[in-house]
Amino acid sequence: MRLCTRIRALPGDPAELQLNPDIPVVYVLRDRSLADAAVADQAARRLGLRAPKASLTLGKQHLSRSYFHLYKRETTISRQRRAITPARLQRLVSGLKHNPELDVQLVPVSVFWGRQPEKENSLWRIIFSDNWSPPGFIKKFFIVLTQGRDLYVQFSSPMSLRQLVDQCRSDDQVVRKTSRILRVHFRRQQEAAIGPDLSHRRTLTNSIMEAASVREAIQHTAEENKESEDKTLARARGYAMEIAADYSHTTIRALELFLNWLWNRLYDGIRLYNLDNLTQVARDHEIIYVPCHRSHIDYLLLSFVVYRNGLVPPHIAAGINLNLPVVGTILRRGGAFFMRRSFRDNPLYAAVFYEYLHSITTQGFSIEYFVEGGRSRSGRMLQPRTGMLAMTVRSFLRDARKPIAFVPVYIGYEKVIEGGSYIGELHGGKKKKESVGGLMKSLKVLRSHFGQVHVNFGEPIKLVDYLDSHREGWRNEELSVHETPDWFKTTINNLGRDVVTGINAAAVANPVNLISLALLATPKHTMDLQQLRQQLQLYINLLDQAPYSDTARLAENDPDVIIEYGLEHEFLIRVAHPLGDVVTTDPKTALQMAYVRNNSLHLFVLPGLICSLFLNARSIRMDMLQSMIALLYPFFRNEYLLHWREDGELPAAVERIASVLEEHGLVSREDDCLHGAAIHTYASDMLAHLGQTVMPSLERFYLTIRLLVQYGSGRLDADALSDLAHHTAQRLSLLYEFNSPEFFDKVVLRNFINQLRDTDLVWQDDDKALCFGDNLRALDDEARRILSPDISQAIQRVTRVPELERALAETAEHDAQDDGNPAKGTEADK
Repeated sequence: MRLCTRIRALPGDPAELQLNPDIPVVYVLRDRSLADAAVADQAARRLGLRAPKASLTLGKQHLSRSYFHLYKRETTISRQRRAITPARLQRLVSGLKHNPELDVQLVPVSVFWGRQPEKENSLWRIIFSDNWSPPGFIKKFFIVLTQGRDLYVQFSSPMSLRQLVDQCRSDDQVVRKTSRILRVHFRRQQEAAIGPDLSHRRTLTNSIMEAASVREAIQHTAEENKESEDKTLARARGYAMEIAADYSHTTIRALELFLNWLWNRLYDGIRLYNLDNLTQVARDHEIIYVPCHRSHIDYLLLSFVVYRNGLVPPHIAAGINLNLPVVGTILRRGGAFFMRRSFRDNPLYAAVFYEYLHSITTQGFSIEYFVEGGRSRSGRMLQPRTGMLAMTVRSFLRDARKPIAFVPVYIGYEKVIEGGSYIGELHGGKKKKESVGGLMKSLKVLRSHFGQVHVNFGEPIKLVDYLDSHREGWRNEELSVHETPDWFKTTINNLGRDVVTGINAAAVANPVNLISLALLATPKHTMDLQQLRQQLQLYINLLDQAPYSDTARLAENDPDVIIEYGLEHEFLIRVAHPLGDVVTTDPKTALQMAYVRNNSLHLFVLPGLICSLFLNARSIRMDMLQSMIALLYPFFRNEYLLHWREDGELPAAVERIASVLEEHGLVSREDDCLHGAAIHTYASDMLAHLGQTVMPSLERFYLTIRLLVQYGSGRLDADALSDLAHHTAQRLSLLYEFNSPEFFDKVVLRNFINQLRDTDLVWQDDDKALCFGDNLRALDDEARRILSPDISQAIQRVTRVPELERALAETAEHDAQDDGNPAKGTEADK
């Protein structure tokens, strides 16, 4: 066994099991197998635990081995296992009955040979893989030979046999209850690690075609298009084949080896945080992974991490644009299922897709999809798109075989592979369509280096608990496919919001995040080295003493190490000077750093907002500070997807942050009044620097409100205001050197306009024009007082209506001339 196996024991640190050294340990295996017992013994010895093959004396009972099993095959040639009554368990129970002072720790041990899901059409899987069917001697022999290098031994937390003995009246009752608990545990471990039995793609397609909702959609589509049902059925079957994954363990294993090489080539390592949030809930829940979407690497990275940590890789909802020749096949066999961007106008496709999602959900597969709908071009979390969430909840309400848990996952890169293309798109460039040729060209990234990757698993959202708190009596309600009551829509919207705020709550502040936050807040992206060191220390102290959330993490807490990391990886350039070195960066790197900064910018939005209020008013009463924060917070909460609620959580968070600022001398407190640090001091510079974190947002808010007020109530609709704000912000950026194209991002501007409507500061008339009253004018005045006079006056200049209309008219005339002269237009485009 030692010659042909390579064991990976989980957990790697035996202290995680929290075994009591004074209480005997007895191991529990699922199946009667000498091979499983041998590798469990080797793994236990390697971890420094008591060996399963060692003898044990308990009172008058003597066991030749310290383990027992729960199942054995019915016959030598049978493929069925049957539960048995373990003789050693009976003897243990008897020993405890006669010795009330003794106890035994039962430690379940799961042995996974290759961890392959079932595959009905694969000869390799039938003969050589370990799966849900119990292997015979010959099959087990080949399993050891072929899968021994991919062997996982999972030791689970111990359970006290004494507690069960004390709870039950008879020995038989103890044995039955103990065996039942252990069988349930092993079944859940099996599902979490290798997945449930997996039907072949074509078999699954046939079952989808038989579903009542799909048959109804086929009949309706055939009647509407006046075609035969056979033709419509063939199209529906084609949709199913286009969608469905074709999971293959051989591909998974090959991808694991390839990706391990790739990550070592591209990255300095993958750092994981809060993995317990995932492993604990995976025992008795079906997992829906909901990560942020920053890069195409996300698909591969999360599956790799999950597989490497003893869980089955999820089925991944991928855009149909990735179903490329060869690449699409590999992704499909790695668990990807493909979906079109929109299928609202294709009820037949919608019915097939929903039935496929329902099929894999009810079979217990873990699933992964991106609630943002697409990759974030700015680095911020995008507003949730709730289509997949709605279908998942509908499926659960229709057939809840196993509880579902949504696990938010934060993936933070120090440099994204697509960074250059994102910058181009934010500046107005068109998104390049994915192609095999483009993929081949992208192989040049293998010559580059992208730092570390940080993966943090957030607090799981258990669907049953969530529905209980949002809709009483949901268990008694039945939803048809075509029914969407108001409560369901509201609950799904709230769930989508909670998912994305959960992802943000699990953010990791890595060295490049912090360097970017500090450096990009300066006009020339240059800082004195000592000043940078102090600013980084302030960020670290804020995250440590007033943490954003329980799941947020700090990757490095030493400013000198962070600065050295930035210099080593060429994010920073050190410039020697007799009066003290300074650090800077080049313009191209600065744009890429803006993306990385935005990944975790929300961690510092509330501290930045507090500091920004002291830039013009050097003294503020605490109640006035809380009032101003409460006024502005809904807009920041909407833009940055912050998690504090206004009723209680927000005032407490403001108080904690103010205390940290006071401790570091940025503000001082006198009775109920806060005073900003004296001007022209280091503390004052740090206060202003942190306040710059939110200045672009405040400027964007003020610019949009100023445009609306300047034009007047009932003059602009939402689209016109969005376009006008985009062009005006773009012009302001060119004139005053704002450092990121996200400043004039249309999506961010549209979300702010929607927030104005949601808070009733703005409403629509019958012609859909935006109307407002004195409340918006008051907010306009308040925002102008918060901003510096220079910026406030600059915004007022570029938002004057006559100048704007004249500029827009000249642009329209220029565009018309270009349309009439193709050659001139081409040159202008260049």
